[in-house]
Amino acid sequence: MRRLTLATMFVGALLAGEAYAAITLDADFDSGSLCLFASNACDDNGVPSSVSGSVVTLVGRDNFNAGNWKWINFRASGVAGQTVQFRIGDDFTTGSNNLVGHSMVYSYDQENWSFFDNNQLQSSLDRYTFSNNTPFTQDQVYVAYGVPYPTSRVEAKVDSWGASPFVTPLASGAGSLVIGRSPGGVDDIGRTIPRQNLYGFRVTDATSAAPKEKIVLLGGTHANETLGNWTLEGLVDFLVSDDLRAAQLRQRADFYVYPLANPDGRYAGMNRTTVQEQGVDPNRVWDSASIYNGQTDIRTIGQSMRFDTGGNVDYLVDFHSTVNKSEAPYHFGYLFGSMSSDPFWQAVLDREPQLVTQGASLVDFTAAKFGRDELGADVSFTFETQFLPGENSDRFLALGENFGLSWWDTLVSDGDLDFDGDLDAADFQILLANAETDLSGLAPIDAYAAGDLDGDGLNSILDFVRFKSRYVALHGAAAFAALAAGVPEPVTFSGAAVMIAVLTAIPPRGAAPAVSALSNSPPGE
Repeated sequence: MRRLTLATMFVGALLAGEAYAAITLDADFDSGSLCLFASNACDDNGVPSSVSGSVVTLVGRDNFNAGNWKWINFRASGVAGQTVQFRIGDDFTTGSNNLVGHSMVYSYDQENWSFFDNNQLQSSLDRYTFSNNTPFTQDQVYVAYGVPYPTSRVEAKVDSWGASPFVTPLASGAGSLVIGRSPGGVDDIGRTIPRQNLYGFRVTDATSAAPKEKIVLLGGTHANETLGNWTLEGLVDFLVSDDLRAAQLRQRADFYVYPLANPDGRYAGMNRTTVQEQGVDPNRVWDSASIYNGQTDIRTIGQSMRFDTGGNVDYLVDFHSTVNKSEAPYHFGYLFGSMSSDPFWQAVLDREPQLVTQGASLVDFTAAKFGRDELGADVSFTFETQFLPGENSDRFLALGENFGLSWWDTLVSDGDLDFDGDLDAADFQILLANAETDLSGLAPIDAYAAGDLDGDGLNSILDFVRFKSRYVALHGAAAFAALAAGVPEPVTFSGAAVMIAVLTAIPPRGAAPAVSALSNSPPGE
């Protein structure tokens, strides 16, 4: 491992009676990126990063856009007790204006990240500076352009997800969650990048025979677009969770997940591209006819998608990140034509009203175009998250969960007890058959399937009221009246008889008419 060490200014000795340690810089770790040695990979005429006392001048790598940087991620040691000022040139890819309002991040453990207090573009000096108001409290700190998402986190999350009974290998994985290996290679600063696993798996309830939507989820095509992976993680965490809504959704959809399409580029800390083809944008090669432009990792995932799904899917969402854009003031979806009016995307906007819709052309060979043209997706789009100050990993995990809940909004009909996609008389019969039953000993999804719509462990009048509310909303009050009138008066299901009478405002024999007040909408709705 190579380090950059320069002389220390002993300012601390004058102020505090002790000398500070020399500051050293290092970026030779998973997703690390910084120009530390004179090289044509440096974006500032080959001049590397440097240290002068507590002032650190950084130089980024230009491994995709010549002369410009777009990602930094490094470790600084010897910083305890020092208020360090970091500087970097404003030769940022897509223009220095995209640094306006940006905030760099730091962490002592690579898990918990904070934003720097002071972040400023100094256009007159051609530089961007950032610092904290107080000294660092530990000797070693990690610093990055945005919250990183290293390949090691993908590996750990796949191991965790793989323990779920709802995660199964894809056909292309032949019994494994690994569908292939990346090519590895030598990056722009001469480091050997090892081959890594390419992952793919399915999230579903395999016991369900109900008709299911096919949904493809993709992340990590661009090496430095880490927030997209945080969003995808939040989505998959929800899909495998014990949340009743997730369980219902697993009955209605198969999710095909490919979490990191470009692990070599991510590991190497590339600006955007892959190690194998450092001058090529990997999100412009999703084309089976050209054999994916020879990019091994993209070809492996593209072929897996076609094979695993049969080339017939309903949705594809490709999770990316981007620089802060004035024309799109918040995170946004690139959607082609009428795809923007699809109920799923509208459900996302209902849950995340700040999100923006941008038009897409689907001309370039992006994963979104691949989803539409080669997988037959009705809705296929790129979702872009921006590196906004104050929005940390927890924000993107929550955003991902809201994607999952939006599919629940779209695909799950509350009260659909047989999970066939319709709210009909068959569901009402299930509700009747289990009236006034204690279901607390069942798993939440099994209790739901027996009529526990509100999750309280009982099939009760509240569940009947909820069912009526949903049925009337879909089919109308007259249709529900006809449904209830068509049920023969039960002999053994006395509880069901009471409930039907309550819902139709007819006092049952032996019961006080006042209970008909329960025919209002359920509490909280």
